[in-house]
Amino acid sequence: MNNNSLSLRGEELASNPARVDMELFFEASQNLYCPETNPDGAFLLNVAENHLMSGYIKKELTDITLNSSIPDWVLNYTDPSGHPEVRETIALFMEKHLCKCPIHPDTIGFSAGAAAIIEISSFILADKGEVVVIPSPSYPVYTGDIGIKSGLERYDLQTHFHIEETGSAAPVTIPILEKAKTDLVAKGKQFKILLITSPDNPTGCMYGEGQLRELANWCIKNEVHMVVNEIYAFSQIDTSDDLISIDYKEDVKYSSFANVMKDLHSDYLHLWYGLSKDFAMSGLRFGIVHSLNQDFMNAFRNGNIPHMVSNHTQWMIGELFKRNDFLEDYIQENKKQVTTSYKEVVKTLKKIGVPYVPARGSLFIWTDLSKYLKEDTDQGQEDLWISIYKNTGVLLTPGAGFGHQKKGLFRIVHSALPTSHLKVAMEKLERYLLAQ
Repeated sequence: MNNNSLSLRGEELASNPARVDMELFFEASQNLYCPETNPDGAFLLNVAENHLMSGYIKKELTDITLNSSIPDWVLNYTDPSGHPEVRETIALFMEKHLCKCPIHPDTIGFSAGAAAIIEISSFILADKGEVVVIPSPSYPVYTGDIGIKSGLERYDLQTHFHIEETGSAAPVTIPILEKAKTDLVAKGKQFKILLITSPDNPTGCMYGEGQLRELANWCIKNEVHMVVNEIYAFSQIDTSDDLISIDYKEDVKYSSFANVMKDLHSDYLHLWYGLSKDFAMSGLRFGIVHSLNQDFMNAFRNGNIPHMVSNHTQWMIGELFKRNDFLEDYIQENKKQVTTSYKEVVKTLKKIGVPYVPARGSLFIWTDLSKYLKEDTDQGQEDLWISIYKNTGVLLTPGAGFGHQKKGLFRIVHSALPTSHLKVAMEKLERYLLAQ
């Protein structure tokens, strides 16, 4: 007899952490580095947060809170897809800054964070057991976001083995998609969604407009939903900087998928965005979906009630995003800060000869530490990860869960610390690796 009081779903959730590094994250969070009071403390380089810009956001939100009156609608029920006035404001922001093309307020909706947007979109677009194809390596928690409630399966699209094979290029091509489709059909599986992140997590690669258009046409032809997650759109690296320019063999300019959506106007094309990364507001839980599929938006409105963004948060975000001068300054400053922190990590990796993927955007560096493995296995990878943490205090994200076949790959979140603290973390990591 099963004495567990939970459902089978509950039992599975209780016994399986959302991510492999969660336990060490909470341990390290209680022992953070401080040069004055805790010089032997930990450096959290595993969680995708943008602490470089949080002070800028906090200042503006404090000003809004102190000097603006809360409107009556904040205390009432509102449209489940987002308050109409706030959707108008966000649509204008997307039109002017993110997408650079017309965005109608009725084509966007809000959920309580990017994870909620992913979950409800998956629930609407595909049925249990159908497959979401995701280029490998990719964000580990996509697995839970698409699977826990929606019951979709993740297929890790293997585009390369050694990171040097792709350089800074976005690796998905039509032949690779055709191969994946053939593989899935042979297994009796339905290729339902292609999920692209651009700029990518963890590699920082970026898909140009021509490549996005080619992939979109393939998806429409094959009746596959294509979703592009642009949550790192404004966290772009200045690739012209003298220290790093040599890493980039071709010029790829950022282009929002919304432009392809506008031109092709297909029910199979969708875009995600959120404010947790570029705008350093992970705690406010504000995700955005954009789709020209009216049935999708109707379904979103009806199904989003459990995921609605707090009206108070919607109001604050709406007021913040009316400040166009602030937005323009912020976007430029964010690019400058992200480039500076990225270079701090790259300097160390170049110095000690550690391979990495040259990032064009995002908050990460995907690096290859496989030469330091004691054994080329999952256990060897975990042992190296824990050893780095125990000996340096530097907590990275291990490759487990990213869906890539090679062992010894790690993600470094370069935006998670003040640059002065990041410099110390890199010095400690350098000394540890040189001693191996």
